[in-house]
Amino acid sequence: MSENKSYRLYDSLEFFWRKKIWFIIIPIIAALIGYGASFLVPSDGKYVGKSTIFTGSVKLEALTNPDHIMTKYGEHFTGKTEVFVPTRSYIKTETFGDNEEQVSKELTQFNDQLLAGLMEQHDKVIGGTETYASVQAERIASLKTAIEEYREILNESDNLTVINNFTTLLSTAEMDLTNALATEQRVRNDIIAYEKPSLAVETYVVKTKTYGLEAAIAGFILGILLAILTLSMWKYIIDARKSKRA
Repeated sequence: MSENKSYRLYDSLEFFWRKKIWFIIIPIIAALIGYGASFLVPSDGKYVGKSTIFTGSVKLEALTNPDHIMTKYGEHFTGKTEVFVPTRSYIKTETFGDNEEQVSKELTQFNDQLLAGLMEQHDKVIGGTETYASVQAERIASLKTAIEEYREILNESDNLTVINNFTTLLSTAEMDLTNALATEQRVRNDIIAYEKPSLAVETYVVKTKTYGLEAAIAGFILGILLAILTLSMWKYIIDARKSKRA
């Protein structure tokens, strides 16, 4: 009995070797089934269009929220479309369809509309900031004029009260001038640093990926396991019949 047990593995390997053709037939059939099944999986479309928009310094929630963007600019899409914001300054769009030209047209229209909305907000901020900078520039000019006038009065007057009053006015005006100059410079720097929205990655349309190769490989591997299981059961049935006959 122990001798039979010690050679059981060898018997199985010998049996597998005699039936080795099944280690080719079964995996190949399974690979073909897997490859064919990959085409039965529902697809969002034959083509996928992708684009990435850089929002620049525009951080308005209404123009960077995916749901709001789709509601406002994406109603014309005919296929499955997804807008997502991977980082705060970038908006990525992915849309599917069966017609390459239509996918490209719809995505281009979407990008143009979204960029127009972003640029409108950009121009509003720049316009408001430039107006504020101009106000500061006018205030600076006015303070400089006042300072010159205060200095002239101080140079011409011998009245102690006048000197004290205008010295105070001069000191206040000079302090205000310093603050106004700093404010104008900061605002001008903000304008320079305020980035414009742009198309970060050119719109492109490609065929959607099929997973035929991956499915075929998975089927082949499962086929090998199925072949081992099948031959093991085959060997077991043969051994069981021999045992009953004995």
